[in-house]
Amino acid sequence: MKRILLLIVVFAIAGVSLAQAQNNSPSVPWRFGGHVGANINMSGVGYSSWLRADERPAGSFIPYVRNDGNGLGLYLGLNAQYNFLDWLGVQARLSYDMRSLTANDDQSYTKLDGTNFDDEYCFNIGLINFEALAKLYLGDRFHFTGGGGLGFKMDSYYTYKLDGQESHGSEVDIPGSALVGSFVGGFGYEIPLGNNASDPQWFLTPFVEASYMVGMREVDFEFQSGFADGLSILTVRAGIEVAMGSPERDDIVAPVGRLFQITPPEDGIYTNRTTNEYFPIRPYVVFDSGSTEIPTEWNNSPRYNLIDAGDRDDWIQNARNTVMDAEHAADADENRYMQGQVYYNILNIVGYRLQQTPTADLTLIGSDPVEKNGEDLANTVKAYLTGVWGIDGNRIAVKSQVNPRKPAGTPRTPAEDRPLAVKENRRVEIVSSDPSIMRRAVIRAESPAREENEIHIEIITNEDIDSWQVSIKGEGQSKSFGPFTSSDAYMDPTGLLTDDNSDGDYVAEVIATTADGRTLTEDAEFSLRLNEDNALAERFALTFEFSEDDPEARSEDFLEDIAPRIPNGATVIISGFTDNIGSDDYNMKLSKERANQAATILKRRLNELGKKANIRAIGFGEDSDRHPYTNVRPEGRMYNRTVIVDIIP
Repeated sequence: MKRILLLIVVFAIAGVSLAQAQNNSPSVPWRFGGHVGANINMSGVGYSSWLRADERPAGSFIPYVRNDGNGLGLYLGLNAQYNFLDWLGVQARLSYDMRSLTANDDQSYTKLDGTNFDDEYCFNIGLINFEALAKLYLGDRFHFTGGGGLGFKMDSYYTYKLDGQESHGSEVDIPGSALVGSFVGGFGYEIPLGNNASDPQWFLTPFVEASYMVGMREVDFEFQSGFADGLSILTVRAGIEVAMGSPERDDIVAPVGRLFQITPPEDGIYTNRTTNEYFPIRPYVVFDSGSTEIPTEWNNSPRYNLIDAGDRDDWIQNARNTVMDAEHAADADENRYMQGQVYYNILNIVGYRLQQTPTADLTLIGSDPVEKNGEDLANTVKAYLTGVWGIDGNRIAVKSQVNPRKPAGTPRTPAEDRPLAVKENRRVEIVSSDPSIMRRAVIRAESPAREENEIHIEIITNEDIDSWQVSIKGEGQSKSFGPFTSSDAYMDPTGLLTDDNSDGDYVAEVIATTADGRTLTEDAEFSLRLNEDNALAERFALTFEFSEDDPEARSEDFLEDIAPRIPNGATVIISGFTDNIGSDDYNMKLSKERANQAATILKRRLNELGKKANIRAIGFGEDSDRHPYTNVRPEGRMYNRTVIVDIIP
């Protein structure tokens, strides 16, 4: 009982505290759904002679003796609701309502020794219950519920045990009317599922209620009033309701001028994209804590690829046209390497390039802020390069320091993320006197097309828009996007075109909420078609150190090299990413700043070259669905601090 009361109190406090939270949800007057819950049944069996048997000739539960019972039951059914006003609705429920309970009479009969007999009664009561309820809303979600019900008895009998004996005889019908009444009161919290653009709208509503059911047994007016009948059951009920309904948008105010413009992919929807990716080699080898061995696996998956000296020629033959030289990119499709595989061959790439460039030297800087054995880590890397790749040890200098030159983590790093930063700082940095040693690798890969397929929607109204969302329908398909707070967004149309249709007509509906709380909507028709060709692209990535705001000089140099490669009229997609260290908001802001700065520099350079391009700049933060590498490993986090530039002719 205490737990039940505590649940009710907690639910009430949470509901009241959230009652004023407005979500500007669309009006959904009609809703249909189902509900399921648990009845916690309690009863004072009453003030009447309940049982007259040979063993208890005077009856049980004698007048003026109240005997409590309790039990659990199922509450399950269907419901329909109509909201007259934003703050008032009515609901009808048709439910299977189990009011079973067990009661003990330990006061009616006295034994010879002066103690009382303890008789147990199991009441099995199941009803089909129709309830008519009113819902009074405080805000958009929290509401009070009250009303009444009429139930038809399906099961209505009891069995009994006299003072611990076996169950006595057969089931005994509970006398009284087949129809019984009830009163209901409680509260709930309505949670919209999906977004405001969805049709239908779905709602999930946890609720807690109390129901008092009377008339379960005929009344003995000699000893009791009509209200305190022979068996009245108080039920505390907790459950979940799921409902759906179509939004009503008739009262939407028209926008000033057009609300939005939509731009589908000009060249159609590509299935695949073939990309020459110019992959940056991060000059770090990260070590596991407690070990000075180069790690070759992480949670049973491959990590750094270490070979024997006798395998060098095979490795070179397999990798020559795949990961090392731009001029051989045309042959790379025979041996495709994923980006992670490229990085985990960093020591082999460096060893091979040192062989090809005998004038180049290396400095290996080992750092370890915890175990203070950076020199041991650096010597492990040196031993691999000299032993496997035959590099003269005099060409490789070793240094040691506590923290790396550019450490991961700052004083602002949240405490829960600091262990991730510490893991990254136990590493060896590779520094070369010759820039060609760490030049970009080139990979040619075929992957599903994505960015070039996206639909662009831009809000163009003069209204002050607070947020907006999109619903796209057509050809039997439907997708929803948002909410968005920026003035434009790109949407992935995957799934709108199916195997059965290579082109189709669609309608995009934008629903926007203004700063003063009004709702605006507008539809636009557009078409999509499948492009049978592969998209062709070049991809470049600029990586950053931890929490680094874009050093403009480094970005200038990076983009100076890219600008001449962009054909006039091409589409350029600039995507900013971060690792998962730090807050989501900070990482999103940082990724947008990096992407926008790169776009600004690139636009200026293209203008100087007399070229035009459609440039998109998007920040994804630490979005796990879009970032290029996994954030589970420290090397992946290093590569996710990046701006990626896709050039699509």
